[in-house]
Amino acid sequence: MSANELLENLQVILKAASTKCFVIDEKFPSKFTENDPSKIYESYVNFMREKVGDDGVTIKDEGSLELTTISQKFDEQAYKVEKHGFYGLYHDITLVCLNLIHFYSPGSRFYQMVDKFYRFATELILRECYKIGVQLTSEEDKIEKEIQEEEIKDEDQNELNEAISLDFIKISTSYKLPAVQTYHIKTKDQDLFSSIIFKSVLDRRPQELPNSHFEINNVIPQTNLFEEAPRLGFLAANTSNVPDPTLPPTEMMSHFLHPNWYALPTTKWLNYGDYNSWAPPFDESGTVMDSKMRGKIWLEKIGYNEIIGKQPTTKEGETMEETTVKDEESKPAANSDADSAKVQETNENETNDDKSTIKLENIFKWQPGNYIEKDEIESSKNGTIDKLIHDSIVKLHKLRKDRVLKKVSKPTIDESKLYFKAKRLMREVIINKQVSKLPMQHAKYMPVLQSNYNGSIPIVKSQPIRKRKYKK
Repeated sequence: MSANELLENLQVILKAASTKCFVIDEKFPSKFTENDPSKIYESYVNFMREKVGDDGVTIKDEGSLELTTISQKFDEQAYKVEKHGFYGLYHDITLVCLNLIHFYSPGSRFYQMVDKFYRFATELILRECYKIGVQLTSEEDKIEKEIQEEEIKDEDQNELNEAISLDFIKISTSYKLPAVQTYHIKTKDQDLFSSIIFKSVLDRRPQELPNSHFEINNVIPQTNLFEEAPRLGFLAANTSNVPDPTLPPTEMMSHFLHPNWYALPTTKWLNYGDYNSWAPPFDESGTVMDSKMRGKIWLEKIGYNEIIGKQPTTKEGETMEETTVKDEESKPAANSDADSAKVQETNENETNDDKSTIKLENIFKWQPGNYIEKDEIESSKNGTIDKLIHDSIVKLHKLRKDRVLKKVSKPTIDESKLYFKAKRLMREVIINKQVSKLPMQHAKYMPVLQSNYNGSIPIVKSQPIRKRKYKK
């Protein structure tokens, strides 16, 4: 296969490869050329600076700026080996990819496709130039051995070989693989690294960091990929007392002890001291406990004991009521007025006793959220409870904002009242909406305190003591 036929085959391959990124159909200035491949970007910027106006967008004279595409050059057969066609093709592909890479945002889909096409096309041209150079050198050796008289043909092949070798040297010296980079940040505990940052070699824009504390690290590739691994015989047990320092260590997982072999402390209930609770509102995973589960635990731990203690009193009360009913039925109807007067007197005495005696249990169980204001009752009757919740939350937010500006940590009395008021109203709304019918799954696990071990468990390394066979 000749070199010109190879360029025609490259046209078919590159057209198929650029169906999604449209590199071959992208227009670029036809009169721009740069012999040094490392200066294509700088010379193109200087070339376009003369053609563009002061605003940096409009072109001064669009008629004088002739544009073309790579596919159009293929149709015109502009890429020929005699005219350094391989380098010309690489030059145009690099120029078009430079424009597209700086047009798309870094990391986008088209950005990655253009960079992938550039690397594929460049490596393909390098590989084919190398193959043709090898074929030409082998043909020259055959011609020198068999036919030494055809000097003109040898001179043509030498010129062709020199042109291809120059193109190969230009492309190979300028093409380089990108260095893999990652983000790095130092924290209090350890250093954190991100995934690989995708950036093209053609992208000359400065790297934008997500935060001023981030740094960019270059990932160094491994150089010992082709080193031979130790043979299987070296992993066998060493019979000598002193191991050979040239061999790798033969022990694997030395002094290993499983954590289950230790008597670890078992799980225990959480203790809150004076604020202990049988059913905390959160479990280990931070999930809110179900109210049914909390009520069930309370009934099993406390409720049954209270019910058992109240049973005899209720029975006595029932018997007293039954006897009073029987006595009232036996009395004549004439004494009904006197009985009603006595009942009224007893009721008044009971009310007076209730007013005079105050239960300390109710005072101990009282909370700020138990107090109900008048506007709450009116809003529940009028159906404007949502507006009252909104107004109370807005007032609470304003009070909290003022408190934070004054750098006061403890909330005020008005702020706490509004908080309990909003909480109480929202609870009533949720209860009236029958939340039990909603398909919610609550955690049914109780929080327990377990011993968490970070890292490996420390052990005592015991050195084996060998007994002497012979006594001195």
